[in-house]
Parts: sequence; structure tokens; C-alpha cells
Amino acid sequence: MRVLLSAINSKYIHTGLGLRYVGEYARQQGHEVQLLEETINSNILDVLEQLMSAQADVYGFSVHIWNKPFVMRLISMLRKLRPEAVIIVGGPEVAFDAARIFAEQPAIDFIVQGEGEICFSQLLHSLEYKEAIPDHIAYKVGEEVRLNGGTTVVEDLSVLPFPYPDLQQVLAEHKIVYYEATRGCPFNCAYCLSGISRSVRKRPLSLVLADLDRFIAAGAPLVKFVDRTYNLDESFFLPIMQHLAAADTQATFHFEIKADILTENVLDFLATVPKGRFQLEIGIQSTHQPTLKAINRKDNWEKLAANVKRLLAMGNMHIHVDLIAGLPYEDLPTFGKSFDDVYGLHAHMLQLGFLKVLPGTQMQKEAQEHGLLYMDESPYEILATKYMPYEDMQFLKRVENILDQTGNAGVFEHTLNALLRVEGLSPFAFYTKLTNWWVAHGHYPQTHNVKGVAEILAHYIKENCVAVFEQLMEILRYDVFLAVPGWRPEWLAWQAEHIFDKVSAFWRNEDLVRKYVPGYKFSSWRQINKNYPIELFQYRWNDGSRGEFYVLIDNSTSERRVIELECLK
Repeated sequence: MRVLLSAINSKYIHTGLGLRYVGEYARQQGHEVQLLEETINSNILDVLEQLMSAQADVYGFSVHIWNKPFVMRLISMLRKLRPEAVIIVGGPEVAFDAARIFAEQPAIDFIVQGEGEICFSQLLHSLEYKEAIPDHIAYKVGEEVRLNGGTTVVEDLSVLPFPYPDLQQVLAEHKIVYYEATRGCPFNCAYCLSGISRSVRKRPLSLVLADLDRFIAAGAPLVKFVDRTYNLDESFFLPIMQHLAAADTQATFHFEIKADILTENVLDFLATVPKGRFQLEIGIQSTHQPTLKAINRKDNWEKLAANVKRLLAMGNMHIHVDLIAGLPYEDLPTFGKSFDDVYGLHAHMLQLGFLKVLPGTQMQKEAQEHGLLYMDESPYEILATKYMPYEDMQFLKRVENILDQTGNAGVFEHTLNALLRVEGLSPFAFYTKLTNWWVAHGHYPQTHNVKGVAEILAHYIKENCVAVFEQLMEILRYDVFLAVPGWRPEWLAWQAEHIFDKVSAFWRNEDLVRKYVPGYKFSSWRQINKNYPIELFQYRWNDGSRGEFYVLIDNSTSERRVIELECLK
């Protein structure tokens, strides 16, 4: 019996971790299983052609909020062409409300309810040998939906196989490697399905380390752990981190953590980790206490904020924090306060997301109480609440767009900090002003590259900051100098010709150069201009103080250095 599993990912660089586990487990049980990975941006007829070419007896699909419309359309066409084939679906978008899914898509034969490795393989066995349908597989008899035991989990994660038998191909295609060391969540966030079981199951530590060593040996540049809260059990997660920190690798490992439960022991260890080895995503969602109570989150804000600032001060990890708009009891002013609190941590990225009212969650059950108006179909995104009307929610959509292109771009840190300083505004008040200006000048909803955003910010400075125009343009020029090698637009006052004689004399004095760039050897003037650009700035980028500041960027190694040349003053 031929089986084809189809993972329809949201982007080309993603991999379908769930179906990879399901498929590999089934293969270990002796089933003939193939995996197809495509994206929601693929031509649906091209994907259909691949399904038909496989000539499978059984087709399986993993359904998520991002791919549900695509998958359901695909299933409709497949059923017309292959009426005799068995169609099975699983995944978080279908596992918890089988009756609704069967009503929406009658072409589906079976629904895997919950974690599917074991019960899917059992279903294949039952189909092949015409035996009774196993537990945790929903199906219909006439118009009756039989849930057959409801949702399930895999209690023993040691039975799970390594999910990347094609690891070298995945890496050759520059895709992200996802991995999970644990499943489940002990928390009960009202908008999430991960904590429904209220249990956390761990894969044996020895197997986790062996899996990670395979990623390292293959040269994976990035491994993203999908554990919902990675740092729950220090006796489990810390040895993994210590193993990765000691490894001979250039890989980066991404973890989602709860920052207020980090211990002194863990924080002391994280300070010793090689730069770039880890990156941390920290879900904060809100700092408004009535909101946190309504969504069942018990965060210690003071501890969280102190720990995030301590992590940032270490300077060796990328720190990403999250907020959610549209939660209960949060109107625009209270959301603005949450924004100010979280922006004030100065993390490398602040992701502004919007509530998804997922079927089966507490939020869905309380939708009427909080006046939640949301999309009926995936992704079930919030449109308005009784606390935040549609107009305010749409305004936050604009803020998200402008924030992503400015603050989250990782390019304009000094310019934005200077604008906040000279305008005397809170972060949310500043982004409110910038967003309204950005929209009024026709820059929304387009996405602009770094050069385009630099020009827009220059225009904003010219219109809104006349008294400190020269200072702010110098700071913007500094950000451009660091972030966009070789781009020297005329509207930024570059000093290359003015400082040519000083810079030439500096490079001819190799003893002096080596004080700043140890190991420097002259090769050619072209290489010097490429690897060691020097520029003069009239204002200091950190505080706006006036002076002459010569800056050299050392691009000769992978670890770029920014050096201030006191000797050229």
C-alpha cells in the first residue's frame, strides 16, 4: 500500500517537522511512505500533479491555520480524480473538532486526533489488513461522526525516529531545521492549544544529544527548537545547552523560553556561551495585569524585565520578544503601555502579533463575553473586541508594518533611539506619530528595502526635526555606514574626499594600523577600501554630542568590528 504524506509549508525555507515524524515512524513499522513538501505559494495544479504522479493508495495531509484553505482545495480536486483513494488529515487545525472538519470537507475519510505517529501507523495497518479502525482516528458512518477515543499524545518520546533522513538535501536547499526535545506545556494560556493536556513529555536526553550531534556533523547553520517552553526543567534543558555551547560548530540554536523562571545558575552559564550560538524568543504578550489574568498567564514582570536586560547585556545572543494585540481588557492606551514596557527592554526584535481565536481554545469559548470579532476561517485573526474597535486594531496593523521595517530591521537602532530622545516621546507615542506620518505620505502598505526606509526616515527628519536636523542626519548616516556597505547616496554628506589625506597617511603607518587591527597586512588599496572603510562623523551616534569621530569597520573576518580611531582626530 503506497502512502504519500504532503506537508504544505508557509515558506520554502520551512520544513514539515510533524509529518516527518509521522512518516519516519510509519516507515519503521514497515509501511511504504513518501513525503512531499511544498508551500502555500506553490501553484496548486503543480502540487496536484505531484500527488497524482505518486499513484498513492493513501494520501495524508497536515493541516495548520496557514495552509488550511490550500489543503482543502487540494483535497477537493484529488477526490474528483482519485475517488478510490483514502484521504487522511491531521494537525492542530483539524484534530480538536472532527465534526466541523467533516462538515467542511466531506472528501476526508479519516482525521488523526492529536499526536499521530502511533495511531496513524496503526490506521495504515488496519486499512491494509481490513481490520477495525484504531483509537484516536475519527471517521464517519453515514452521517454519524465517531470520535473513537478522542485526542491522544505520544507518552514515550523515545519511540520517535530521527526526522531528517534527508538532512543533507534539506541543508543543500537552505531550509530551516526544526527539532523538539519535549512535547506539551504545563501552562494553560487561553489562546493556545499546546497546554490542553497540561503535561510535558521529554525525549530521553541521550537521544536528544545524539540527534543534535547529527545536525552539527552535517553542518546545519540553524536549528530551531519548537518546544513551547524550552526552559521548564533545568535538569533536562541545561545539559542540552551546555552540550551545544561546548560543541565545535558555527550553528545557531533557537529556543522559546519563559524569561522570569531563569535561575542564577542558568544566567551565569548563558553569559559564557559563544557569541551567536543561541538565540532566544521570549513571549511576553502583555504587561496589563487584568489581561494576563484573563489569559491565564502568571508572569513576574519585574523578574522578567531584569532577566531580559541581563541577557541583552551579555551581548552574545539575539533576543526576540513578543506582544499580542487584541487580548481581553486591553484597549489602545493599555496596549500602548504594554508596548512601552516591552520596547523599553531594547531587545533586538519586538514582534507584534495579533490574537488568533483558535477553535477549541478558552478564547473561543469566551468570545461573546469579550466581544471578540474574528475571521471565521483560518487564521481566525482578531478583527475587533469590545475593548478595541476595528479602527484601533487596523491602526496597530499599520504600526506592525512600520515597526518591522524600522525597529525590527536591525539597521536603524541609533537613528530611532535619537528620534525618541529628541522628540521626547514614549515608544508607542513615537510610533503612533511615525505611523500616521508614514501613511499620510503614501509609504504604507508597501514594503521598502533598507535603502528605501533610510530615505523615508531622512524625509521624516527633515519635516519633523528641523532644530536637530544636522545631528539626526549624521546619526542616520552612521547607521547606513554600518548596515549598507558601499551605498553612499549624495543626500548623506559623506566625508571620503575631505578625509582622504588623513586616511591615506594612516594606512601607510602599519605599526599604527596594527594597534587597531592586529595582524593587518597590506594587499591592495582596493581590498583596504572594501574590508576597512573609514568615515568621519560630526555627531556621536549614542548621545548626539558634537565632535569629530572617525570610525573604521573591520570586515576582514566573519566577526565584524566597529573601531573608533582616536589617532585621526
